[in-house]
Amino acid sequence: MSEIELLRRQLEREKAARKEAEKITEEKTREIFYMNQELRQLNDHLEEMVGERTAQLEKARDEAIEANLIKSQFLANMSHELRTPLNAIIGYSEMLKEDAEDLGEPAFVEDLQKINTSGKHLLALINDILDLSKIEAGKVELYYEACELGSLIQDVLTTVTPLIEANGNRLEVQGMDGEMRTDITKLRQILLNLLSNASKFTKDGTVTLSAVQEIREGRSGIAFCVKDTGIGMTEEQIGKLFQAFTQADSSTTRKYGGTGLGLAISQRFCQLMGGQILVESAFGQGSTFTCWLPVQPLALDVPAMGSRTETMEEGRATVLVIDDETAVLQLMQHYLGGEGLNVAFAQSGQEGLRLAKELRPSVICLDILMPSMDGWTVLTALKNDPELAGIPVIIISMTDSKSLGYALGASGFLNKPVQKDQLLGLLDRHITNRSASTVLVIEDDVTTCDMMTKMLNKEGYSVQRAANGRIALESVAQSVPQLILLDLMMPEMDGFQFVAELRKYEAWREIPIVVLTAKTITAEDWSRLNGKVEKIIQKGSFARDALLNDVRRFVASSANSGTGSI
Repeated sequence: MSEIELLRRQLEREKAARKEAEKITEEKTREIFYMNQELRQLNDHLEEMVGERTAQLEKARDEAIEANLIKSQFLANMSHELRTPLNAIIGYSEMLKEDAEDLGEPAFVEDLQKINTSGKHLLALINDILDLSKIEAGKVELYYEACELGSLIQDVLTTVTPLIEANGNRLEVQGMDGEMRTDITKLRQILLNLLSNASKFTKDGTVTLSAVQEIREGRSGIAFCVKDTGIGMTEEQIGKLFQAFTQADSSTTRKYGGTGLGLAISQRFCQLMGGQILVESAFGQGSTFTCWLPVQPLALDVPAMGSRTETMEEGRATVLVIDDETAVLQLMQHYLGGEGLNVAFAQSGQEGLRLAKELRPSVICLDILMPSMDGWTVLTALKNDPELAGIPVIIISMTDSKSLGYALGASGFLNKPVQKDQLLGLLDRHITNRSASTVLVIEDDVTTCDMMTKMLNKEGYSVQRAANGRIALESVAQSVPQLILLDLMMPEMDGFQFVAELRKYEAWREIPIVVLTAKTITAEDWSRLNGKVEKIIQKGSFARDALLNDVRRFVASSANSGTGSI
């Protein structure tokens, strides 16, 4: 084969190879093109999917928030709807029992006492369910204040001693001295529950309550121990103790009753406050429950405020600082400690008022935004105390104090059900001559309004009635009462709106107001009332004598001073 032929064939092969390469390149280009198209479609679809999923998540979040709000509103409504009729059941049974005693009808007295006891039992169950629901909804709020253990324990023992003695038990108390900073209401509830359980499951035995200081995980705390010589528990029963609606076993429920809520609620309250309840028990030999709580809230790492932080030297002026923030107290100590002044601190309004009475400081520095008792309430209390009214008060707060100052001055706050002693005390504080005094009852529930009217009429008071805030304002305009008993949840104009409208008129600002409510009072409610009332009494905890005592006290005070007080 000639050289030319070889060259020609080589060129043909190269040409064929180029065509093949071009074909492959074209196919690859087409394949890449299609892949890019698919990728674009997938990307577009992915963005659409992400958008859809994001929208679904946002919708789920909004629905969860709405459901939580609905649950909170449901709890508030349930509190009102359940406690309102209980207010009438407990209140009327006490009134009728008193009448039966006066008429010499012991059989009626016994039956009415059964009605009253059953009403209070139902109230305790409702309160437990509402407490558990608030815990699960994350709506529990803690209000820390200084607590003197001896006083707290004495208060608890006064309530629980009849229950312990009813089963023939003997109560022993050990080591109750000391102080701590805690939510007193919840600690009291925990101790009452533990002692009530001990007395229920022990017969003709001994129940011992002790409180000792104990350090756990480097933190100082108080261990409250409740020991009994009762029926005891097995390991299996102990494992079920702190489950809601669960008791040791079905036979225990049948024999001793109860819902199994008390220990579950107590444990969760304890955990919220940074502590824990532990139990030791031997079947047939008794049980020991130990509730350990830190002496200060978890956020506080300084010595307990609310007591003097320096030795009070004679001849020096004293400055009292009332603020719940530790950092502020430390800063004030730094600012004032080297100025030749005695400096005292309080981390709650209650403790601040106590120290003000004890120390009679030259100046008080007061924060406004504090839990449990805000600064406006403290300020009003100071200015209405003749012994403390002259002490200069310096407001240290981020709030606009000028715009809120005119809102101060309302007098009383009681929660339904009302206690007789409290109500009479309030009245006597503002009114000296009952027959010449008028109490305005603002309540939309007819049964409750009738009961309050009868109770007050029997004590010699003249009563005006109003079904809502709007009618009440018209009534006040015609005749100014010496005291107002106010429900919060009413149609047309509720209690919050009524208080706001009433305080707009200077002539009415000094009328004492006692709030009687079945509504669960929240931090937002406290903020709205903002120191305008004195005391809250919850429906369902009705004790007629205590309420009337408070009414007498407020009525007498109003007549003597001519002004309302907080």
